[in-house]
Amino acid sequence: MDDTIAHQPSSDRAPGVVDVVDGVEVALFEDVVLRLCAAYPREDPVHVEAIVLREWEAFSAGRPLVVPTAVEEGAREILGQFSA
Repeated sequence: MDDTIAHQPSSDRAPGVVDVVDGVEVALFEDVVLRLCAAYPREDPVHVEAIVLREWEAFSAGRPLVVPTAVEEGAREILGQFSA
């Protein structure tokens, strides 16, 4: 999977925002963790990452806002097996 993404924050977005999806500002997970590690240098980065993941689960109720297109391709392969 290609981990590159165009960082094109507009002037009306908060710093670190990559895009807006369904009205929700989103940022790269890695960038969020790096910013928090810089703001809280005494915290273990693994602990910071775990907190971000826990907050994501609480915010999203486990339902992703976006998925890689390869997820849809994989789902099509599985569904195609059942409808053949």
